[in-house]
Amino acid sequence: MDHSSYLAWREARLDHHPHRAEELMVEIGGLADLGETEKAAILAICRRSNMAIYRCCDDFSDRAAVRSFAANFGLLRLDHHLCTNEDGVSEISVATAGVRSEYVPYSNNSLSWHTDGYYNAPDRQIRAIVLHCANPAVSGGESALFDPEMAYIRLRDENPAFISAFEHPECMIIPANKGPDHAGVRVQIRPAICGPVFSGDPRDGTLHMRYSARKRNIHWREDKTTTAARDFLSELLADDSGPLFRYRLQKGEGLICNNVLHKRTAFEDTPGHRRLLYRARFYDRMVSG
Repeated sequence: MDHSSYLAWREARLDHHPHRAEELMVEIGGLADLGETEKAAILAICRRSNMAIYRCCDDFSDRAAVRSFAANFGLLRLDHHLCTNEDGVSEISVATAGVRSEYVPYSNNSLSWHTDGYYNAPDRQIRAIVLHCANPAVSGGESALFDPEMAYIRLRDENPAFISAFEHPECMIIPANKGPDHAGVRVQIRPAICGPVFSGDPRDGTLHMRYSARKRNIHWREDKTTTAARDFLSELLADDSGPLFRYRLQKGEGLICNNVLHKRTAFEDTPGHRRLLYRARFYDRMVSG
């Protein structure tokens, strides 16, 4: 993006970006019977912030309803990854056995800042997510959300070289993932993945971000500018006065977004009350521009 185009784009994004989580909220009838007015309201908010939070009047939900809801926004190509069900929708809850128990999202631990699928191959980048709350935790489980376009603006305003560093094709490397096979022997599940933090969607040029704040199992390009860019982004995401949103999804509520930066606090379940969210990840982007 050349400088004059950037300035015009920047002004438009900053002028229209929401300031409070409440501005992201849209009330809808239900996942399976979304009206055109409700759909338009969700899209309007997403054009401003790349995300919207919806609240269903009818709190019925299952995995099929989540897929039906997503299809209203052109989200059809599901990411069938290691921990999904056969229909491509994950059930995010505490797992004590099986393959899911090896991964932090399926525990009650906190999750650091990341975008979903940052370890995916270039042809399987996650462009959009639907996260629907079927049952909240007894306590905890609050999400923090940060629009990648706001991160891009802050980084570029601070130092345009930060963007060049984050666009380098060898900026961030995720080592190969190994796990046990049926015999208990550790085998390679996924090869190492190398790629940029920021890239343009080849179909429409919209901004895409892949990022993880994890300290382990991630390798960064070793140069001073990349390190400085990482440090600046870490400070930005840690600043509670910055353009981030905090929200704890309640039953019947959900997040639909163009794979924004997000993190989660730790939470608590009880024997009779367990946190359950349905998550669908897509190779499609919900809105453009």
